[in-house]
Amino acid sequence: MSKKEKLLIIVESPSKTKTIAKYVDNASVIASIGHFKDLPKKEMGIEIENDFAMKIESMPDKKKFLTQLKKEVKLADRILIATDPDREGEAIAADIASEIKGDIERVEFTEITKKAVLDAVQNSREINYDLVDAQRARRAIDRIVGFTFSPVLWRTLRSLKNKGLSAGRVQSVALKLLVDREKLRNKFIENKFYSIEAHLTEEKSSDIFKASLIKYDGVLVAKSDDFGKFEIGLKKDNVIQVDKSLADKIKKECEANNWSVDNIESKPTSSSPAPPFTTSTLQQDASRRFGFSPKRTMVVAQKLYEQGCITYMRTDSTNLSNEALRATKEFISKNFKEDFLSEKTNIYKNKVANSQEAHEAIRPAGTKFKSVSEVKKIGLDEAKLYELILNRTVASQMKPAQYIRTNVEISNGKSLFKASGNVTVFKGYTAAYEQALTRKDKIASDSLPKIDNRSKILCNNVTSDEKSTSPPRRFSEAMLVKEMEARGIGRPSTYSSILDKLVKKEYVIKKSKTLIPTFVGIAVTQLLENHYLALFNEKFTAGMEQQLDAISRSESTYLDVLEEFYNGGKNYAGVAKLLEEEIDI
Repeated sequence: MSKKEKLLIIVESPSKTKTIAKYVDNASVIASIGHFKDLPKKEMGIEIENDFAMKIESMPDKKKFLTQLKKEVKLADRILIATDPDREGEAIAADIASEIKGDIERVEFTEITKKAVLDAVQNSREINYDLVDAQRARRAIDRIVGFTFSPVLWRTLRSLKNKGLSAGRVQSVALKLLVDREKLRNKFIENKFYSIEAHLTEEKSSDIFKASLIKYDGVLVAKSDDFGKFEIGLKKDNVIQVDKSLADKIKKECEANNWSVDNIESKPTSSSPAPPFTTSTLQQDASRRFGFSPKRTMVVAQKLYEQGCITYMRTDSTNLSNEALRATKEFISKNFKEDFLSEKTNIYKNKVANSQEAHEAIRPAGTKFKSVSEVKKIGLDEAKLYELILNRTVASQMKPAQYIRTNVEISNGKSLFKASGNVTVFKGYTAAYEQALTRKDKIASDSLPKIDNRSKILCNNVTSDEKSTSPPRRFSEAMLVKEMEARGIGRPSTYSSILDKLVKKEYVIKKSKTLIPTFVGIAVTQLLENHYLALFNEKFTAGMEQQLDAISRSESTYLDVLEEFYNGGKNYAGVAKLLEEEIDI
């Protein structure tokens, strides 16, 4: 790169401009601030009879950017479009290119560090118009759905007096998941039962340990899972339901009889680290740990990315680059003993439907990871999320944690109790985040006193507790994100805006972290389910994601996908025919 060569670098976010300008000599860096072209607001903007041509026009509030762009282009020897490395970024790049006469180059910054930026500047490519077509197809399909089915809702459900009714392609399927769960909850029938727990000590030890009743008179004692969700009584015959009278009887028998150790079983067990974060798993963990909404998580992650702290935060890949692996291993060697590092690279297979492996997982940026204290200067939320990402990345390349799991069966008359304990043999990956383990990561740390078959067991007391079976849980934001990802509904980058829209449209209310469908949400779902289920169902929605992916891989075309979507195919009637159906208001 010549010293005299004047560069123009165009990014999406203005907060990146100063940092990138600092890294690249003789460069002017400007920001489009997201999309600056889109379909018109007041009309569909899709010419169905003209091969679904899109009427894409400049947004009125982005004139300032266009003026600045044209001015800077005249001064530049080399024009680099560095919009975000995803389909939306590629579409913005194509729109920018359409405004420029002359050669342009496309570059990708997957992290905003000096090395990454300079490497990208030296390794430009052409705009990938397959990715652009995939984005355009999604936009066109969503616009057709919005402009054709939303008016049906306005006419049919006008008595609800909700002016914001809309039928989003992915949004409506996400809402259906919530409504279907509510229907199951309405069918739920509660069952009551008793659990019994003994508080015991070993004669030579002062430590109290707990044991739970597992059998009575040789028959297994019923737990919550042994009851059906939608009927009274047990699902099978070979278990016994403990009611109050039997619970009182068992407690009296325990007071009268001696306790003896029947069986002791100890075996090694292990717990393996979770893969590095994807967009959705980061949203889920931030919700569990900090109560962050998906939207808040993405806002904080965006800031971390723009400040050069983490790699690009919209990804469904669990891969780590060679650079990341070297930095992770160096971090482990420096902060833990050598034997904590996994002997071979831990590689994780993505189990997500329609996953794309193009990007890395979300991880700390650079060849040397920033400390949490450095990130605290940006903000407390940023530091918390960064620590979560750092710990998860580091843990992913550490050895499993090793435990000895001990189960002891203790009898008293007809009653058989079980106590369990866990002893850590090797901390392994848990050392990376001992203070912030998830419930899933944690294995019960309660250790038992030293017990053998000759041990004398003393009882402090026996308690009984009435329990009720629980209805199917309502979705939290984190649970819904996980469910949508597993079913291939939408893309991880869209989950935050979908959940946000469901609340804004008053289709759901958010109580604590729980999403509860409203009457309006239920009515919209019922109408779409009764008349347009062929379009608004998870199988069709997941299949559409696969078709969009096929466009991005050059295996299908914009026109092919739009034609089938609108006019139908072998197993699908098409939008045109669905709209012909008469609805009895």
